[in-house]
Amino acid sequence: MKKCILPVILLALLSGCGKVSDASGVESRINIVSGIVEGTTRSRTTSETEAMTDGHTTGSTTSKTAGEKVSGTTTTKSKKSSVQAATRASGGNSGGSRGTTRHVPTVQRTTTTAAQPTSQTPAIDPKDYSSITFELNSSSNEIDVSREGMSGSIQVLKDVDLTEIRNTIANDPSKTINDFIVRQNDFDFDGYPDLFIIEKQDELNKTGKYYRYDPTKGIYAAWSELNGLGFEIVPNATENSLTIYNKKDTLNYEAKTFEWNEHQLLVLRRYVNQYNDGELIETVLYDENGIESSRETKDSQGNPVGGETEDPSAEDLS
Repeated sequence: MKKCILPVILLALLSGCGKVSDASGVESRINIVSGIVEGTTRSRTTSETEAMTDGHTTGSTTSKTAGEKVSGTTTTKSKKSSVQAATRASGGNSGGSRGTTRHVPTVQRTTTTAAQPTSQTPAIDPKDYSSITFELNSSSNEIDVSREGMSGSIQVLKDVDLTEIRNTIANDPSKTINDFIVRQNDFDFDGYPDLFIIEKQDELNKTGKYYRYDPTKGIYAAWSELNGLGFEIVPNATENSLTIYNKKDTLNYEAKTFEWNEHQLLVLRRYVNQYNDGELIETVLYDENGIESSRETKDSQGNPVGGETEDPSAEDLS
């Protein structure tokens, strides 16, 4: 046994001689430690640690045990490197395990915020008619209808004769289109005021166009039933009736009173003709279907007058 020790030592010394240089030219010393350990168990353990920093790498240590001989080699070297730090470990005599841990750079989080609309169309209540305004269009024969808080017009009234209105405004700068619009009367008794636009007027009568307010859309609709009557209408909310007057002069006139039936159609219910300078008044009544039910003539004191009247132009509405 002693004869074998000396060659082993010499062999270890020869294998440990020399210098190790890395790629950067920096020399590292190699230290060799060898010895003899009594034992009969054969095992092998390998561990390797490598640490890489900004500019240096600190090397590895390996130890082996085989029978009665133990040899170890420790190598330390410096190496410039820009690689991020990493640690690896391996070992074990039953297959072992191997793992790697790396530094993962933090990724900057990007947050996206949904762009908010810069402007929104304001919601309107179609039942609210208080914010509606009117303006005479200077470049066309139209009336622009707008709502406060909304840009542009919500509708245009095109079928109004503006000839007399324009002439009046041109001659009297204090007048505006609003002086010719009557908007406080509710002609169908639904709780929403409608429009009467005065196209022509004199000392006795007014004529013009009617528009019904539509509370489901918030706009005005041309009203064919009332436009067929022509003259200004006086509503009576107590009787739910509409009366128009056609005045001949201060004493003589005709008056027709209408009511809405269940089908929302106008039905004539009464006709009054005052003539002979107000001395005679003829009254004709009609049922709910518009059929004449009675007719009588009275004097200015309310006394019945029989026979024919002196007014041959009295209208026969039967």
